[in-house]
Amino acid sequence: MSTPTLRRFVISYSAMLTFMVAVSSYSLIQLGRLSAAAHIAVSIEQRMIDQADGLADAFLSEVRYGGKFSVTQAAVHYEQYKEFKADFERRMYQLKALATSADAVQRLSQTEEYHAQYQQLFEREVEYIKKNQPYAESRYREEKERLVDYLLREHAAFKSNLEKSLQHRIGYIEKAAQESQNFTLAATLLLAILGALLACWLGGRLPQNLVTSVDSPIAALVSHLRSSAWWKGLGVPK
Repeated sequence: MSTPTLRRFVISYSAMLTFMVAVSSYSLIQLGRLSAAAHIAVSIEQRMIDQADGLADAFLSEVRYGGKFSVTQAAVHYEQYKEFKADFERRMYQLKALATSADAVQRLSQTEEYHAQYQQLFEREVEYIKKNQPYAESRYREEKERLVDYLLREHAAFKSNLEKSLQHRIGYIEKAAQESQNFTLAATLLLAILGALLACWLGGRLPQNLVTSVDSPIAALVSHLRSSAWWKGLGVPK
């Protein structure tokens, strides 16, 4: 292979290799971004939404059994109230550990504050009930209802923000995946075109040189074999 042809081959190979490395690098970067976004969406935001639903259920059960105890004064209802209270606190702890945005942390803190106020109010009511002391039942009931309303509003806003963030992230994943698909398709077509162009450019002097460089050794080998005594022993004609 002559020097000009060899130079063309090296240039063509280098260009193709550089282009393939660039395409592979872009694909790896995009896959990394998609993987990170999917991890956040599934492992964090969706998990927080599930925990938020459980938090609301635990609080409503806490309120329900607290109300039953106020009416029946049965110890079993108070124990059930404490169980759901512990469940609420456990879920709140998990949500605060997962929260990353300032808005989510602020809303969880406000929800926790409303819950603490509700607990304090209910525990004072429990003391009156256990001591058989009269107290302003209507005022306590109205205050508890107000705190329940505040807490559920805060919870609804918190969950709504999580769902919006999740939808936004899913939209980003879909858009990035579509862009990556379009880029890969365009890069494949461009690579095919570039390969054809480089082959044509490389083949400008390649056929003649290739025939000459390959034909000479083969012709010499055939001539040597035909003149060999080994062929004569087999009866093969020269």
